[in-house]
Amino acid sequence: METSLYSYYGWSPYWNAGLYPYCSSGYGYMGSGAVMASPSPESRRREEDIARSQNDGDPHLRSIEAVTGYHIHASDGEIGHVGDFLVEDADWSIHYLVVDTKNWWPGKKVLISPRTAREIDWKHKLVNLNVDRQRVKDSPAYDPSTTVDPAYEKHFHDHYSDAGPSAQP
Repeated sequence: METSLYSYYGWSPYWNAGLYPYCSSGYGYMGSGAVMASPSPESRRREEDIARSQNDGDPHLRSIEAVTGYHIHASDGEIGHVGDFLVEDADWSIHYLVVDTKNWWPGKKVLISPRTAREIDWKHKLVNLNVDRQRVKDSPAYDPSTTVDPAYEKHFHDHYSDAGPSAQP
């Protein structure tokens, strides 16, 4: 953020070889007769890169709110969309994606381990899984009013245990 700020105002940052404009009233005060150098081409490029990344977003970072609603495709077709997430509050890790399957079969929500996600297509808002639709359909139903306790997790892990090493939660 400091780089962006210094680039925006054309200041020479303290970590560069140039002197930082300073007077007793504080940093950034130029006083009368001071001449400010124009930003260097590299600082302009950096500023453009920052602006571009702010417009396009960081390709490696999405909020839960942004990903909620992404379509979910199993290895053999669409199965629903991301309805919610179950997050461990101690370390903020995502333990499960809540899949809303109402468009594929009525009234069932299931949990999917993030480890079953083969890839996420940010541009098309799509989560591709490495399991088939039947395995997802046969998953234990998720009821938001119940606690995901060790017994539920064991049942969940047993269901996905034969889906292959990359699909295990």
